[in-house]
Amino acid sequence: MSSILEKMADSHGPFRPSNTREYLALQIAKRLSDTAAVRHYAVLFEHHPEDRLIGIYRRCATEGRLTGEHFMRELRELN
Repeated sequence: MSSILEKMADSHGPFRPSNTREYLALQIAKRLSDTAAVRHYAVLFEHHPEDRLIGIYRRCATEGRLTGEHFMRELRELN
């Protein structure tokens, strides 16, 4: 992540989920070892059905590719 993006992320403080979707976003980000992008996952949960995003996560887990990059690639392929 670039220094500008790091400063922006730091300026908002630590991510604290305020609803179920944000909590799911946090859990997926943790399991993908991509907690730096947790806010991005929260936005995805605002714009995509939960079952679709959870399905993508499960597919990544089944394939043994638990990375944020692979998750995003799978999401792009579905859209």
